Amino acid sequence: MVQTTAEEVYNQVVKTMCVSERFKLATMILNDISPRAVVDYSEEWTEEDMREFTAYSWRYVLQQLGEEEDNAASG
Repeated sequence: MVQTTAEEVYNQVVKTMCVSERFKLATMILNDISPRAVVDYSEEWTEEDMREFTAYSWRYVLQQLGEEEDNAASG
């Protein structure tokens, strides 16, 4: 399944609509978003963020080391 980005939808569909229809669409989208929907733009990292970052970093390092060892053994 191909995913369409918001920019593609805007350029291909929304931009071609008349201004009144674009305004109606924007209003419908904004009204559909719950007032409780909050986007966290905080620059601070939580403990969970740090744990996830550390875990993924270690996985990446171990994967890279494994690939280097495989290349050295076969090369």
